[in-house]
Amino acid sequence: MINKSIAAHFPMTSNSKGILLMVFGGFAFATMGALTHELGKHCDWLLIAFFRMLISFIITFGLALRAGINPFVFNNSTLWLRSLVGSSAMLATFYALTQLPISEVAVITETRPIWVAIVAGYILGETSSKKIWLSIIFGMIGVILVEHPRILELNFAGLLAVYAAFGGAVVMICLRKLKNLDPRTIVIHFSGTATIITLITLLSVRGEVDLSVFDSTTIILMLLGVGVFGTIGQLAMTKAFSIGEAPSVASAGFIKVGFSAGYDLLIWNYIFNIPTIIGMILIIASTGWLFSRKKNSTIESQNLDHDLKNKGLIIEK
Repeated sequence: MINKSIAAHFPMTSNSKGILLMVFGGFAFATMGALTHELGKHCDWLLIAFFRMLISFIITFGLALRAGINPFVFNNSTLWLRSLVGSSAMLATFYALTQLPISEVAVITETRPIWVAIVAGYILGETSSKKIWLSIIFGMIGVILVEHPRILELNFAGLLAVYAAFGGAVVMICLRKLKNLDPRTIVIHFSGTATIITLITLLSVRGEVDLSVFDSTTIILMLLGVGVFGTIGQLAMTKAFSIGEAPSVASAGFIKVGFSAGYDLLIWNYIFNIPTIIGMILIIASTGWLFSRKKNSTIESQNLDHDLKNKGLIIEK
């Protein structure tokens, strides 16, 4: 009876499932960020990024083979756009993570839902309700409160984080258009492309790679953790955007800021003041508010998908 009562008040529509996946992905990405920040004290940030993408490629390639899925798609321009823009945004994010507190990076990069909400209306034909816009506004207010001492600092790492946010918005729109393509195929394409780009960047910029870091078992385990948690977050985010509406799923990503701030507090003893605490509450509240969608959201989503297919915006397998 209790489960039925909960289900009646919080119906698990495809959009709600997408939001849940985004929250789970946010936790995975925050964990990856914490590992990356600590590794940045001992490793070249390009080496960290390379192993993150290499491990992701190996894991997703294995999952695709096990499921009997064709892991290679080369003739999809939207998929290439997603992978190329995603690769550049990934490099920008990893540099920022090694230079700034992870909650600050999360704050800056989580401005992308604003871009998604605006751009989605033109590209996908999705309209953002007042509720979604209010959720975004309150979430952004929370984001500003969490990192208000640093958010206006215009350093190189901060600027790269801003670019990562814009690139992330482009990626999110691409994921929505790729909703009928298996998430594992999308992640394999991205991780393979990013691995090659990162390796080329590493060799061309550094000339040679310092491999002495692999003498430490702890460093090796942390590098593996970056790859594993990054892959989990990537799969969760990709699936979330394939089943949910772009603006609301993107808004759920705000909760990653809360997770990141938690790591800053627990690991690096970052002290939060009252505005920061209020900001964290706003972030979590704005994310939870997205669950109380109307029951007809599934029907609306189905009608939207039908319209998009007629317009040729949804790419079939």
